This record gives sequence, C-alpha cells and structure tokens, in this order.
Amino acid sequence: MRQRFPVGTVQFVLFLVISAIVIPFGIHYIAGPQGFGSRLRLYATMSDAFGLTKGTGVTVRGVDVGTVESARLSPDGKGARVEVSVNGDTKIPRDSYLMVTMASMAGIQSVDIVTGRDDGAYLRDGDTIAAPADRQPMQMDALMTRAAHLLGSFQTGTVATVGAELSAAFGGDDSLEKLVSNGAALAKVVRENAPMLRSLLGDWLDVLGAMDQTRASFETGVASMATFTDRLDAAQPVFVYLLDRSPAGLDRATALFDKYRGTFGGVLANLVAVEPVISDRSASLTTGLQTIPQGLFDLRSIVKNNRADFALVGTQGPVCLFYDEPRRAVGDLTPSQPNLTRYCPPGNGYGQRGAINAPRPNQLGTQNWTSAGGVAGPPAVTDPLLIPNGTELLQMWAQLLERARNGN
Repeated sequence: MRQRFPVGTVQFVLFLVISAIVIPFGIHYIAGPQGFGSRLRLYATMSDAFGLTKGTGVTVRGVDVGTVESARLSPDGKGARVEVSVNGDTKIPRDSYLMVTMASMAGIQSVDIVTGRDDGAYLRDGDTIAAPADRQPMQMDALMTRAAHLLGSFQTGTVATVGAELSAAFGGDDSLEKLVSNGAALAKVVRENAPMLRSLLGDWLDVLGAMDQTRASFETGVASMATFTDRLDAAQPVFVYLLDRSPAGLDRATALFDKYRGTFGGVLANLVAVEPVISDRSASLTTGLQTIPQGLFDLRSIVKNNRADFALVGTQGPVCLFYDEPRRAVGDLTPSQPNLTRYCPPGNGYGQRGAINAPRPNQLGTQNWTSAGGVAGPPAVTDPLLIPNGTELLQMWAQLLERARNGN
C-alpha cells in the first residue's frame, strides 16, 4: 500500500532545494566573488576615472577577481578616488598598478591589475595601488581628433599616387619574385656563415666591454683629439702656406738626393767611423758649442763700415810644433802609423795648438805621452809689436813724407 505525502510537505521540500540553489547564486551575483569569503580592498587615485562605475569587473592577468566598489571625486577635487574589491586570497605584488582597459569591441570597460615583480611583498587590505596616467587608455574623443588630424595630413591624390607607384614597381615584371629570391639567397648565406657571424658578434661584444671598462681613458683621448683638432684649425694659415710652398721645396730636395744618391753609402760609412770619435769627445763638443758662438760674435764685432778693423799680434812667444820625424823617400805612399805618445811640454808663453792638445775623453790626460815636441819661434816679449793695418800704414807713410819735406 502506497504512502502518500501531503502536498504541503512536497512544496516545502521543493522550496528548500530551490532556495539552496538560487540564494547563493543571487548572493554571488549581487555581492560578487567576495560574497562568500574575505575581501581585499584597494584604493587608487587617478587623474581621470574614465567613467568607471560600481560593479565594473576587475581582472588579474585576465582572470576575474573582483569588482569596482566606488569611483568618486577625491576630497581636494583634483582627481578621482577609486575603490576596488578583490578576493581575499589574491596575491598582488606591491609594485603592481591599475590600468583601465576595454573588455570587448563594444567598449565595455574593465580594470586590469598589472602585476609586477613577485618578491614576496604583497598588498594588504586598505593599501593604495598605483594608477599611472601614462598607462591609461586614450579617450575616444582624443583618439578621433588625432585620427582626423592624421587623415587631414594626406594631400588630395596622395593615396592614388602611392597605389600607382606600387603598381608600377611590382607589376609587369618579376621584381617582387627577384626580391623574395634574393632574400632567400641572403638568408642561406647568413645560415651557412652563422658560426663566423656568431664569433664576430661575440668579439664585438668583448670590444664593447673593453671600451666600457676604459671609458675614462677613451673620453680623455677623445677630448685630447678635439683639442688637437682645434689647434689644427687655428693653425690653418700655416698649413695653407706649407701646402703652397712645400711642392717646390720637395722637388728641390728630391733633385738633390737624386744627384748625390751614389755618395750616400760613403757618407754613412764615414759616419760609422767618425761616430766613436765624436761620442768619446762629448766634453770637447760641449766646449766647442759654447765657445764657437761667442767667437763668431766677437768676429762680427771687428766689422766697421763694412770693413774689418782689427789688430793682429805679430809675436806671442814660441810654439810647440816641432818633432824630429825621419824623412821618407820620394814616392813612398805607404800609410804611416800615427805617433800617439807625442805631447807639447808646458811652458810660459807656449802656444799649445793642434788636436793633440784638446781635452781627451775618459780622463786619459798625458799619462801615455812620452815624446815631447820641440819649441819653435822667438821668445815671448813683454811689449809685443802690433802690426798696423792698411790705413795706419798710409798714415805712417804720409808722416814720413812730411818729415822728409821738413828736413826731419
């Protein structure tokens, strides 16, 4: 026998089942995902809220995580204060920011949270999240204005001209086919030489690294080069003069070198023989370089009215220049060995002349000189006779004639 349930009981059971399904759905529809869990409220200050309203969806990486709770003017009236509510278990790094996007082609807006670097620091309930103005979308009126300006920049017939030129460039021949073929050939060459190119690029990166490590020296070198260039530019008249005069001078130098080309070998050979003698007599060279200019200056001082006016000392005592040397037979041209032991004995008034009496190098002195030279010439006088010049001789001759006329 069947048991019948009252109609009221069945209706009550159906009401409970429907309520268990509809009520959570309604709560989720009205309160959002956070209706059954904790909430994470975040605040953002924006220069323009872009018409955001309560209920606008909030996504993280394209996944719905919450909604916009409110969008109102900030207390100072200089911006908009936007409050968003997301699921409490959503982890949002602290360097994330809000960006208003278009969820569809119909222009439905949504808020996307662009996450930053996940370093373990996350936003908490009540924190402020950034909303940079340069990351927000452009308004439709501004977009249309820019598009209008862009279209207005095209002149009448420009598009037709571009189309005609493209048709002329690619139509009627196989230019496009050749371009594609050449591109394929170039790609093949690059693929075949990939190891060499890779090595070349690696070396270039090493060079760039070395340049970065020596950046200070490189900058100093570039600055020095700039200074050198400035000096060259300042000396431009000198270079112009040299370029104008140098060809003729170089031609004369070339002719001189061509004329004496055969003697260069002999000159170099002689320099090889002379160089040791000169290098050992640096003291003598120093003395000569110091005294020769003074001697030339003194020689110039005797010139008066384009004539040389000087007094020559006729006798100044004996000189040491006589040596007992055996005579050689006439026609004997055999080389003779120099006598390196001769010297001029010191004495009062001796005019010690000749290279043998010049200062010797290595402090040799007269330790190896054993053959004294003889003395030649009259002894020194206390009052030497001065040899008169031509003018004085004429005056003396005129005085003698005058005395002869006067009977003196």
